Amino acid sequence: MEINKVHAAAVFREEAEQAASGDLDVSWVKKVEEFSRLCQAGGPKTHIAFLGTAILAKSVNLAADLFAIKPDHAPDNPRAFSARTLCHSVIVPLAAELDINIGVTGREPLNNQPYFRMVYLGDSTPVHKRAKAAFDYMLELIRELQESPDEASARTALRAFIAVRRGYQPRYTDLAGETAIAPYALTAAISRFVLDNSESGKRAQAVVAGLMDVFAGPVRVESGRINDPSRRYPGDVCVRSEDDPAAWEKAIEVRDKPVVFSDVQIFANRCITMAVHEAAIVMVAERQERLDTLELGRWANSLGIGLTLFHGWGSFVEQALFWSALPKPVAASNAIRFIHQRLVTVEVSPAAVDLWQSLTQGLIQSRSE
Repeated sequence: MEINKVHAAAVFREEAEQAASGDLDVSWVKKVEEFSRLCQAGGPKTHIAFLGTAILAKSVNLAADLFAIKPDHAPDNPRAFSARTLCHSVIVPLAAELDINIGVTGREPLNNQPYFRMVYLGDSTPVHKRAKAAFDYMLELIRELQESPDEASARTALRAFIAVRRGYQPRYTDLAGETAIAPYALTAAISRFVLDNSESGKRAQAVVAGLMDVFAGPVRVESGRINDPSRRYPGDVCVRSEDDPAAWEKAIEVRDKPVVFSDVQIFANRCITMAVHEAAIVMVAERQERLDTLELGRWANSLGIGLTLFHGWGSFVEQALFWSALPKPVAASNAIRFIHQRLVTVEVSPAAVDLWQSLTQGLIQSRSE
């Protein structure tokens, strides 16, 4: 039997939506809760992924034999289905998308023991002693599902499974009192903020400095005022070495006007003369043309300097948040505060500060609603 993956995905999505409404079968909620408790106590948690797969199979096709999970080992059983394929193709990607914890995070949950070795479910394949209670309890649930009178009954079990397992999904939404926001939302706010008014580059420079504060900490980040003499700093925003505060680790030039090939070379040469080995240019002008990064890379490499070009805000924000010590959603939240501080430092207009506050306050409100 081949379980239709498109139909299975549609059923899973529908029940996920229903699960959020709270319309749940209390008895199945209790069963899944008990099963989850046993898995937490003894593991392995692969059993959770298997139970979800079995419930989905029965929800899509009532004829599915939940014990004949490997068709190659059951050639004479027309009700046999590939649990591994259904899990890999439907359960795993949808669980990630819909924030449902299925116990394991790999792409092939049923490639683990004891399912990897099984010929059929319940064939006496050895189960770890600590996991036996969870496995035996799961077999009871599978036997109950096997006798489901119709697909609707199985979908009731699926809905409860989704609702309970959502509660086990880790969410790093609060760390030391910090609010978490979506990184893409931060990028959108930055783009709108800088596009509103350049203020001679002040806004863009403050944003880059604030993002570097997230990555390296304000103590290590130097950002002079606009048009400061270049002899003081190798770039608009610079990061001091953690091991030697007197040395520069990175230098970043921020341009909200189009940059040409020679501009990059002039900046890189200035970095070389000031003993900076990692240089970057953040180019955020709307009319910025794509530069020959390959040729510039060869040129920089011949001089022994690392050179990175960021076209637009997206890649730079992603990199800064990724290399932060915090989870990206929390780092994005911290960036709001750091950027605000940098805006004040470079003396942007009061209107700019008000706009930044309104844009970012909207992000926080939309998350809490």
